[in-house]
Amino acid sequence: MHLISLFSGINWLAVIIITILSFGLGSLWHSNLLFGKVWAEDSKTPYNSNNHGNPALIFGLTALLHLIAVIGLAVLIGKNSNPIAGFIFGLMVSLIWISTAIGVTYIFVGRTFRLFLIDAGFYLVFLSLAGLILGTWH
Repeated sequence: MHLISLFSGINWLAVIIITILSFGLGSLWHSNLLFGKVWAEDSKTPYNSNNHGNPALIFGLTALLHLIAVIGLAVLIGKNSNPIAGFIFGLMVSLIWISTAIGVTYIFVGRTFRLFLIDAGFYLVFLSLAGLILGTWH
């Protein structure tokens, strides 16, 4: 399969909107309404510009990385998918690759299992929803 043909079926508007929506999900996920307090306790680093650097750089790089992830998922799902298949692709990617990679890193740095569940859970929800949207919106 040619590289150009992989990218030709991508709904770029959907990819951009999903990337933008990832910030809303992340904001809610890490708020005190959901997991913000627990995340701050277990990571021992509440988010602020004093301990995390330049917010514009952090959020800009996050947007770029989420964009790359959504593009990859769109390529994997393909243009002839459906909502259920898209959801399953997103779920499987997050379970098989994302969660395992986070898990290995967390084992070596001594992070808590609870923090793993919060961070891996975010990507499970994010990529599952992204797959659902991509599978729906051709």
